Amino acid sequence: MKKTHVAVLMGGVSSEHEVSLKSGAMVSGNIDRAKYDVTQVVITQEGHWKFPGEDLLDIYHALPRLRELKVDCVFIALHGPFGEDGRLQGMFDALGMPYTGSGCAASALAMDKIHSKAVARQAGVRVADQFLLTRQEWDANRAAILARVEKEFDYPCLIKSPCQGSSIGMAIPKDVEHFKKSLLEVFMYGDLVMIEKFINGTEVTCAVLDVEPGDPPRALPVTEICPVDSEFFDYHAKYTPGACNEITPARISPEVTKKVQAVAERVHHVIGCSGFSRSDFILDGDDPVWIEVNTIPGMTETSLYPQAAAAAGIAFPQMLSLFIEEALARK
Repeated sequence: MKKTHVAVLMGGVSSEHEVSLKSGAMVSGNIDRAKYDVTQVVITQEGHWKFPGEDLLDIYHALPRLRELKVDCVFIALHGPFGEDGRLQGMFDALGMPYTGSGCAASALAMDKIHSKAVARQAGVRVADQFLLTRQEWDANRAAILARVEKEFDYPCLIKSPCQGSSIGMAIPKDVEHFKKSLLEVFMYGDLVMIEKFINGTEVTCAVLDVEPGDPPRALPVTEICPVDSEFFDYHAKYTPGACNEITPARISPEVTKKVQAVAERVHHVIGCSGFSRSDFILDGDDPVWIEVNTIPGMTETSLYPQAAAAAGIAFPQMLSLFIEEALARK
């Protein structure tokens, strides 16, 4: 029987290039070769596409190459802008080429923390209070901004770049001087930032599996996140082996577990996700506060989604097959 040809797309031009390479390598190494032929495709940080044993191609020549290789499905293992934000998804939609994960609109919405929070809030999901700040506003009236931060949130608070992933472009300043320094660092990722209220609580994450046509999305076991030497679940804690203890199932009550799972399923639905997603939370007592949804969660050896799937009895190769078959069924 003819095998399905899957191209695993990894790397990319975003600041998460290295993480994406690790995700792509794990995916490629664990796809069931009895069912699938696999071609690894690396996108360089300059935006060129590298097929095995071939010269670099620009995107205009790379897309016809996918057709020439008779690729049946693209497994998108890209993280961050120009991979997770709907642009590639829309391109593959236009080409009629199946791909794993959420579609163009949901990917774009989920990547934008400002607008995804607005949609979640409208759906009755609790999110942290925030206000938006531009570089122009900061330069024009710093004293007023600092007074507003102290009045509305005090310290610590959070500063976030709205369209980055893997906790890149994020800081938790402890005082006013730290705030000013951190703000300039986050502005390096763009001229608009989110200033959020800091909630001191347990961080948990909940994966959602959505692979059966006609069936509702299903939340997997909740994972508790305990960074070892970082103050929050930052890039180091996420991708350095041993830098974070991840406990599945989380050490929370069955009632709180059900709350977290229900919100994760709700967000997956209202954002419009497909196939799979992972929502992150802070627990304010027994009340989950939703942080964000990841439409292409990490697939590295330290990643949370595969851990949740394993806790639900789904082995890594089986999980990847579910993603691929869902993409093909959605064609």
